Parts: sequence; structure tokens; C-alpha cells
Amino acid sequence: MTMQICIKDQYLEQFDKLMKSLPNDAVVIKKSLDEEVNKRVEEYRDGKMQTLPFGTGLDKIREDLVSRL
Repeated sequence: MTMQICIKDQYLEQFDKLMKSLPNDAVVIKKSLDEEVNKRVEEYRDGKMQTLPFGTGLDKIREDLVSRL
């Protein structure tokens, strides 16, 4: 089962004790964006991701904004 939990700072110590009371393999903790970031990095390195130079992308945004004026 996968879930996301938000723990209030005031309960972190109790949560930490709970986590330590469980067997080592009972819970796997991953940072929420790790998988997505790793996937995008691999797409970039493999050449699968379309990219634009920063200036080109910025120029397109600027042109779009100016056209709306």
C-alpha cells in the first residue's frame, strides 16, 4: 500500500518512535519527487525529452505576453 502522510512538527518525535518500533523492512520511505525527477533526468540524458534553449523559450513567452496586450 502506498500513502502520503503529513506529520505536524509537534508530533515528529512520537512519529519517529513509532517508525523505529516497526521492523526495518516494514516501511519504505521515499522522497515524494525522487521518482519523477529521476525519470525526467533519464529522458533528458537519453535524448527523449524535447528541450529549448532558455533564451528561445523566454522569447516565445515574451512574444505571447506582448501579443495579449
